[in-house]
Amino acid sequence: MTHIVEIKLKQWFDGKQNILCLTGAGISTDSGIPDYRGHKGSYHKGHKPMIHDQFINSHAMRQRYWGRSMMGWKEFAQKLPNDGHYALAELERMGKIGVAYKDSEEYYKPGDEDAELKWAFTNGSESRTMSIITQNVDGLHRKGGSDSTHITELHGRNDRLVCMTCGSFQCRHQFHDQLDDLNSAWVDRVRVEQDLQTQMQASSTSSSEENLRPDGDAYVARDSFDEIDVPSCSSCNLGNGGSMHLGQPITERSKQLGNHSFLKPDVVFFGDSVPKYQVNRCYAAVNACDGLLCIGSSLAVHSAYRFVNHAAENGIPIAILNVGETRAEVNKLDVLKIESPAGPTLSALASLYASEEK
Repeated sequence: MTHIVEIKLKQWFDGKQNILCLTGAGISTDSGIPDYRGHKGSYHKGHKPMIHDQFINSHAMRQRYWGRSMMGWKEFAQKLPNDGHYALAELERMGKIGVAYKDSEEYYKPGDEDAELKWAFTNGSESRTMSIITQNVDGLHRKGGSDSTHITELHGRNDRLVCMTCGSFQCRHQFHDQLDDLNSAWVDRVRVEQDLQTQMQASSTSSSEENLRPDGDAYVARDSFDEIDVPSCSSCNLGNGGSMHLGQPITERSKQLGNHSFLKPDVVFFGDSVPKYQVNRCYAAVNACDGLLCIGSSLAVHSAYRFVNHAAENGIPIAILNVGETRAEVNKLDVLKIESPAGPTLSALASLYASEEK
């Protein structure tokens, strides 16, 4: 059955050749990942995210983060794409979304090539395509079939770690295997404590999904995490001949390493800034598009809202698919607002176009 919302969205799509999508946490809530600012979001429950400076400057805060991550990350990493992610991948396959823009050295981190996502500087001799700018760090657009080279993960990716000393990348799954091995006794104790807490409560509000946070960590009902042993960067350790690992207890190594050779999720924590080269790349795609579709985002944070505001200032049509008021509406931008859940609406839109292909 066709509903008015997808027809309305299709009418906005029709006649446009270069639509760019900007997605937020609202597209992933149907996958079981909580958002921050939605009407049932993490903020409304009193949850506080990790702050960049706290993580960088405090070994104790890193212990807290990794302790909580041991209780939430694997569940977070197992989340699967939903209808909204699959629909965007299908719309891209149909050529309904995607923007070509001229490549530039300004769109890449100096001296770095991200070979995994095939973002290699082309000396301006080729155009690049962008279909999705996402604020999400969950990787579900990639898992859902969207071309990874056409996605800009504005706030980074939570499945990868970066060393704050040497800059090397490491797989978070492998890191967590090591983290779990080093802290197995602590994890067992916390799980027993959480099971007891759940049994003492009449409701199910302390279920694992309820405790999960948008960052991939989880609520743990304890104040001290000083028992947590956090692995250091394997690349730095190899470069040092592994000397920190010889004949020393793990806890002693952690104390000696302190603020050196520690790993951080390759994401933009609160209080940090999106790299300038990524911002430049996104502005280039916005300038080249003939329509900007915002999906599942309140647009509350400047890192995403600036692209919407830029589109409005340059007369680029904007449509917003979201449940709840957004910053664009509060600021009286000229937008088409479609008050509807992302997944079902995008899926229905893709079905409408698929029926036309037959």
